[in-house]
Amino acid sequence: MNNFSAYEIPFLGLKVGIHDYEFELKETFFEAFEHSQIEQANLTANVKLDKQSSMMVVDFHLSGTVGAICDRCGVAFDLPVEYDDRLIVKFGDVTGTTDDEILVLGTEVHLLELHQYLYEYAHLAVPSKTAHPDEEDCDQEALNLLENLRPGDDDDDDIDPRWDALKGLK
Repeated sequence: MNNFSAYEIPFLGLKVGIHDYEFELKETFFEAFEHSQIEQANLTANVKLDKQSSMMVVDFHLSGTVGAICDRCGVAFDLPVEYDDRLIVKFGDVTGTTDDEILVLGTEVHLLELHQYLYEYAHLAVPSKTAHPDEEDCDQEALNLLENLRPGDDDDDDIDPRWDALKGLK
């Protein structure tokens, strides 16, 4: 089991107000998770914690690059990503979550553990379609090969004549 203590904020002694934190998310961070889709990363997570008397508002801003494979040409590249999200932390009797944005911490909890949220937000930052931002950066040889393999407008002459007999069935 990996030690995620670097991604914890001890909030018990914090004064009311805004507190800023910065976390680095590299390959070793994502290796600690069993099914991570991110293998290479150079991300910075800026976390702004607004502690209030009855709750905390945690704003996340992730930026940097992740390793990706271009969907257009199949070449590996560093994909620039950026993502913002917010977590509301309320204080209650029992620790739990009410929905995706609200976390309730019981009286026995004194650390805000952020590693799972940082992991999820990093994956949400990666778009479902990954391609070079500029098509000119793609491998032109691969693009030309794909263009040549693209099905074109074939004539009806190439159709097997046995299918012609089926045209009369209506």
